Amino acid sequence: MLAAALVVLVVPAAARADADPASDYLYSGWVFRPYETKVPAAEAARLRAVVDEARKAGYPIKVALIGSPPDLGGVSALWKKPRQYARFLGSELTFLYKGRLLVVMPNGFGFSKNGRPVPKEAAALDEVEIGDGGSGLAQGATAAVRALAAADGHRVALPAVPSAPDRRSSSSRDRVIIAAVVLAAGLAWAAVILLRRRRTATGS
Repeated sequence: MLAAALVVLVVPAAARADADPASDYLYSGWVFRPYETKVPAAEAARLRAVVDEARKAGYPIKVALIGSPPDLGGVSALWKKPRQYARFLGSELTFLYKGRLLVVMPNGFGFSKNGRPVPKEAAALDEVEIGDGGSGLAQGATAAVRALAAADGHRVALPAVPSAPDRRSSSSRDRVIIAAVVLAAGLAWAAVILLRRRRTATGS
């Protein structure tokens, strides 16, 4: 039993260490986000929306945001080699997906189709920049998807980023509501007391 338990613990750990996380996710998903590099929720939502719009417009493409070596799993040697990794990841996906793939790393883009480089199509990425951190990765990917689609004759609109709620105004509104409720309760209680006094006075 002890040996079996050790196998259960060790084998999954080894599998995770050797795996390519992005390929596991992109078999069914369309956008892989990094594990350790934080991508703002609004930027992640915008990227997903752009990828969805590109697919609807006739330009399906999967995207892998790679923010650090752990995102590469067992192929961390391909860190900061986006073109090589795009070919590798594309070939990993060919069992279920033979389409376009965009890889975004801090130092550049990688692009493949059916696991093979397509220099003519990838030329659309030459003018796209990648900013710092997770936000830069997501923004660069969003611009890259639109540029690639446009070069192929597909216009993809840029969706608006949802604005964050104003916590101060929300807090002020809550205080006003609470004060109004307390005031209304106080007035109601005062009215009840006044009514009781009048009834007592009438009875006497």
